[in-house]
Amino acid sequence: MFLFGKKKENKAEKVQETVAVNKEELVSQAQAKVQELDGKQGDDRVELLNEIGSLFFQAQELDQAIKYYEESLSLKKAMGKAYTDLMSLYNKKRQQAAENKNDEQLDYYLAKVQEMMQMSKDMLRGKM
Repeated sequence: MFLFGKKKENKAEKVQETVAVNKEELVSQAQAKVQELDGKQGDDRVELLNEIGSLFFQAQELDQAIKYYEESLSLKKAMGKAYTDLMSLYNKKRQQAAENKNDEQLDYYLAKVQEMMQMSKDMLRGKM
């Protein structure tokens, strides 16, 4: 029985190491893509912003992911991965604010979620 416990501990340590390396790699890739933003316009810029947001989202860099997804949706309102990821990020931030008992941030992210829902309704109704 004792040997099984040690194997589980080793697996957990390897997973943590892999996650740390993967996070660093994802952040590095995102930062490289940020450098490519200069000179990009229109749909090319929106696509690149979405890629950067996705990389930061995967790396659990929530604030950075929000920043790039918000810029993307400000340029082109569309349903898709950016919209769903941003909604998920707002909900995570809202949950963190609730856990920290930060009413100001809780209200802020609740309002952001409501804005996203309104944007969705407007897109479906053809107002955008």
